[in-house]
Amino acid sequence: MKTCIKLLFLVLTFGIVAFTAKSKEEEKLTSIVVNKIEQHQTVIIFPKDVKAIIDEKCMNCHKPDARNEKAKKKLQWEKVPKMNLKEQKSFLGDLSEVLEDGEMPPERMVTRKPEMALNLEENRVLITWVALELERLNGN
Repeated sequence: MKTCIKLLFLVLTFGIVAFTAKSKEEEKLTSIVVNKIEQHQTVIIFPKDVKAIIDEKCMNCHKPDARNEKAKKKLQWEKVPKMNLKEQKSFLGDLSEVLEDGEMPPERMVTRKPEMALNLEENRVLITWVALELERLNGN
C-alpha cells in the first residue's frame, strides 16, 4: 500500500511539474507571438511608459475639447487610431520635429505650469519611441 501511495504521489508531482513547465513555455510562446504581431501592425503602438507621458504631459492641450485652438488642431492624439498609414507617419514626423527642437510643451505653458515640462528622461523616451515607430511603420 505504501508503495502504491508513493507511486501515486510521484506521478502527481511529476504531472504538476510538467504542467507548470508547459504553462511557462506557453507563456513565452504567447509573448513571442504577440510581439511579432505587434511588429507587423500598421498602426502606432503606445507602450505603457509612452502612454503615461502622453496622458500626463500632452493630453491637456492636444485633445478635441482643449481651450487652445492651435493645440486642438495639432497633434490630435485621439485621432491617431483612425489615421491611415501615411497620416500616422506624418504625425510621428511632426512629433519628432517638435520634440527634438524642444518646442513641446511651449515655453509659455511651462512658465504657467512648470510640472508640464518634459524632463530629459521623458523627452528621451518619446524621441526614441517615435524613431522606433517610424522605422517599424516604414518596414525596417
